[in-house]
Amino acid sequence: MEPQRYRRALHVNGQDVLLNLHSTGTPQQPRLVLEVNGPQVGAATLEAAGATIQRAFNLDSDPAPYLDHVAGEPVLGPLARRWAAIRPVLLLDPFEALLWAVLGQQINVAFTRKLKGVLVELCGRHLVVDGERWPLFPTAEQVAALDPAQLLARQFSRAKARYVLDLSAAVASGELDLQAIGALPHSEAIAELTRQRGIGRWTAEYLLMRVYGDRDAMPAGDVSLHKIIGEAVVGRRVTEAELRELAKPWAPWRGWAAFTFWMENQLANPRAFAPSLTPE
Repeated sequence: MEPQRYRRALHVNGQDVLLNLHSTGTPQQPRLVLEVNGPQVGAATLEAAGATIQRAFNLDSDPAPYLDHVAGEPVLGPLARRWAAIRPVLLLDPFEALLWAVLGQQINVAFTRKLKGVLVELCGRHLVVDGERWPLFPTAEQVAALDPAQLLARQFSRAKARYVLDLSAAVASGELDLQAIGALPHSEAIAELTRQRGIGRWTAEYLLMRVYGDRDAMPAGDVSLHKIIGEAVVGRRVTEAELRELAKPWAPWRGWAAFTFWMENQLANPRAFAPSLTPE
């Protein structure tokens, strides 16, 4: 991704389009310009694309209450002020985010990205704009229709292949309604997600934070947060239980706090932004 530019192919309003978002302003006077490219893009698709970007980048959220809430925190307070212009970025496709989290369990981010690419190769699509090919993530129905042998032949473990196919089938059938989960209270959403095999508490909290915009959802099982927050606040890596205790004063903004620490870690380690994906 180019500096100050975000480009992504996505299925919006029943149409494959390329979203091209770039900044022409400053943190003090922000201005974003969205271009939508695709065949016969109409007013309804433009409106849907704008709403998608607005939600993904939390453009309607006012960070002032969060900044006020953590202002007295000796470590988090200054970091939040440093990143005052940044709101947590949400993932655009709940199904893609679900499989990304499941694929990443017990492996590193680079290999997770490779496995995700396998799914696009096997049943995804591409959008061509000005001669460039942009991958589109497959639908739940397309992934569910795969033969397990196809995944095993491309370095999927048996367990990972089973979770991916079973969860895709659950989404495709409506048994797992990813849209409806966003309207549930926090505890009910966690319960609904974790009743599916392959989704543990970490994945559920990660989805609530990164897909549904739950401001207080923090994936406390994430090993990167154990290190980043632990070393920043108490000078050592902490356990999940210790992290949950440390984060209590940050409620109801624990998700935003986690994102702040991830951003600060990215500043020091540009390749380390993607959160560590832990086993369920």
